[in-house]
Amino acid sequence: MSSGLAITSFMPSIVSSGIFSSRRANSGADALSETNPFVAAMNMDIAGGQVLNAAKGVSAIAKESTNALAAGFTSAEESIKAIAKGDKVLNGVGKVLNFTSNYINPLIMATGAVKVLTADDKKEAAIRETLGLGTMFTAEAAAKRIIGMPVIKKIDGKRVAVAREALYKRNPFVEKQVSALKDYCATKTFFNKSLKFLPGMLKGIGFVCASIGGYKLGTVLADAIIGDKD
Repeated sequence: MSSGLAITSFMPSIVSSGIFSSRRANSGADALSETNPFVAAMNMDIAGGQVLNAAKGVSAIAKESTNALAAGFTSAEESIKAIAKGDKVLNGVGKVLNFTSNYINPLIMATGAVKVLTADDKKEAAIRETLGLGTMFTAEAAAKRIIGMPVIKKIDGKRVAVAREALYKRNPFVEKQVSALKDYCATKTFFNKSLKFLPGMLKGIGFVCASIGGYKLGTVLADAIIGDKD
């Protein structure tokens, strides 16, 4: 895989994971302020796993590059791994975050379940969490198919991005516009930096917007059923 192809493949995951980690950390802080330490801890753990996923994507791109910065990043990554192996606490934290990074969605559902179990009004919380997460995951699944979000897998110990056929390509006009954007970014620079990353970044942002929109839809539906308590 070339450096350019690696950027195209992993950039959506890097961008979406980075944005989601920030939002999840904020949710953890909110839960802590609401004196719900269990949900707060779970949200912070998920945020850490999402940061790790973003870092894994950056590392995958760096390993396909030959410039000095990429070599330095890879060297630093190996140094951190070596330090973690020699420290029981860091090694334990690393294992937890690595597990979390591989099972983000199941842990999000588990966090929702704990939120319901610790709520004063469990029925209301159950309706809100079920609708919010249900529409969110549905929107995410649709977005992945429409924009062709690559599937990140670990094969033979190496992190790889498996291409997914984008449904937008079935529309000749949309496909033509997207191809034109990709061609433009492949040949242009901004402050002497290639714009090859831009299409992947936009794809990641689009996925985030679909996720947030899906959750908001679930919230609206919940309000329609049980009323807005704010």
